[in-house]
Amino acid sequence: MVWHSWCGYSLLIAALTRIAWGFVGSYHARFSNFMRGPGAVWAYLKGRPYSEAGHNPIGGWSTLILLLLVVLQASSGLFSNDDIAFEGPLSYWAGDLSSTITELHELNWTVLSALIVLHVGAILFYRVIKKQDLIKAMINGGRDHITREVAPPSAVWALVIASFLGLLLYSIIIIAPETPSYY
Repeated sequence: MVWHSWCGYSLLIAALTRIAWGFVGSYHARFSNFMRGPGAVWAYLKGRPYSEAGHNPIGGWSTLILLLLVVLQASSGLFSNDDIAFEGPLSYWAGDLSSTITELHELNWTVLSALIVLHVGAILFYRVIKKQDLIKAMINGGRDHITREVAPPSAVWALVIASFLGLLLYSIIIIAPETPSYY
């Protein structure tokens, strides 16, 4: 469970950093530049070509949904318990809700797993069928045939955000009261 906890903490920090980056990051990373309304999603689903740089309408929504589900998964783990050997560091704060949060944690994992498989499948589809390397675009923030903005924000800001969030999470966990031991 130690590895499980550290993975959860890491994913929470990574997802929250990406959400913050969606407001202050590079042009294509900002939610305002890739989130599209229902009309654009419906048109894309009906086959209308989408030629703008960055996420297509479905890709934008799937990015946001996956990020929110990862945050829900990791944060619910902080408050969960298995009534046997594991209690999240904040489970005592949840009180009687801890069991309900644990059920949400387990249900969300099922949904998240299915969407991760769908996401990887979509990336493979774009790579094999549409000949678009989305993985490279995810790593370097753009595509080869698209000019990037002149001065993207420094990656140092992402490290500052992640460090701040990590310190905040660590502080919350440290000040959380431990569950009393009943022998």
